[in-house]
Amino acid sequence: MISEKLSQATRNMQSSMIRELVSSTRDIPGLISFAGGFPSPKTFPRETLGRLYANVIENEGECVLQYGASEGDNMLKEELLKWEGYSLPHEQILITAGATNAIFYMTLALVEKGDVIICEAPSFLGSLVAFDAVGAELIPVDLDREGIDLAGLQSAVQKVTAEGKKIKFIYTIPDFHNPSGITMSYQRRRDLVKYALSMQIPILEDNPYSRLRFSGTALPTLFRIAHDEFQNTEIVTEIVSFSKILGPGMRLAFAKGSPILIERMCSWQQKINIAPDNISQRVAARFLAEGHMGPHLEKICSFYAPYLEAMLTAMSRYLPPYVQYTKPEGGIFTWVWLPEDMSADELFERAKAEKISFIPGSKFYPVGKEKFNCLRLNFTFSTPEQIEQGIKSLGKLISDFYA
Repeated sequence: MISEKLSQATRNMQSSMIRELVSSTRDIPGLISFAGGFPSPKTFPRETLGRLYANVIENEGECVLQYGASEGDNMLKEELLKWEGYSLPHEQILITAGATNAIFYMTLALVEKGDVIICEAPSFLGSLVAFDAVGAELIPVDLDREGIDLAGLQSAVQKVTAEGKKIKFIYTIPDFHNPSGITMSYQRRRDLVKYALSMQIPILEDNPYSRLRFSGTALPTLFRIAHDEFQNTEIVTEIVSFSKILGPGMRLAFAKGSPILIERMCSWQQKINIAPDNISQRVAARFLAEGHMGPHLEKICSFYAPYLEAMLTAMSRYLPPYVQYTKPEGGIFTWVWLPEDMSADELFERAKAEKISFIPGSKFYPVGKEKFNCLRLNFTFSTPEQIEQGIKSLGKLISDFYA
């Protein structure tokens, strides 16, 4: 009976195919998994967070155990502004229960059924599902080694505009892109912001990974470029997650952008989530105020660097020469291109039988626009020894594919 009463949107809603694929391999003994987007539990600052949680509840319990402000804790906002070096009014910051909620709120605030969102191809499935849930039409634009292809973007904008459709925003992950691992070059960032301003197309900048840089030079975010070079704080909405730097279980993120948009996103948070978790917000504020973030990030990056090195070394040693892959300087993923006639979806089933898991690249494209000769590998969860063993096995599976 209930199935007949489900709304049309619910009946059409996509589930998280990544979570389903990860779940399908979870109970395999001895599995080497490159599938999930999990940070290593060894990077969680458990001792410091444990002390802060206890202190906050004991000393500030009357406040933090009560209902909180839908827009987020002012103390955390102040510490975030100090950490990032901005002088912005609190009205331009929204604290949310995780980055996906912030992405969903922005989408709800801007998009009506049939409106267009331009996204990178490939792109983060969690966001694609959120966009699809509100009825957006997704227009993918290919990535190159410097990020989203601007010629492709301009062509897509011209085509969509000629069809009389409304483009609500461009979705991009400039730093250590999920799933590709690519980092957008400085010039491409600047050109993208300049183009968006000229066309008055907002940008949603998803930023979970920029602090996870192990080598090379850090680049300014799109929001920073818009703020510093174009004196604009409205064209880019930057969403920053704490999931990969403190712990995904804290469910904590924040958005910066236009005060009008932030206020509307806050209204959606009031309706859906009431408010983000007060205790985690105050703990994060204390973590920043006590100066832990800088040393903690250095520790994480030093911890992960050998994992990335192990992954790239194993890939160069064991993958066939006709396989291409990205070589990130940080983040948690790398991306593999197989020959065009090879399906990573089929390879996934063969790999699962050999106790190796990854995510086929087709899951990171809008429905009906998939590419199948690609896959995503996570390097932050398995040990360096497992990485070498797993990539060696994967290389043999790829070589045997044509046998």
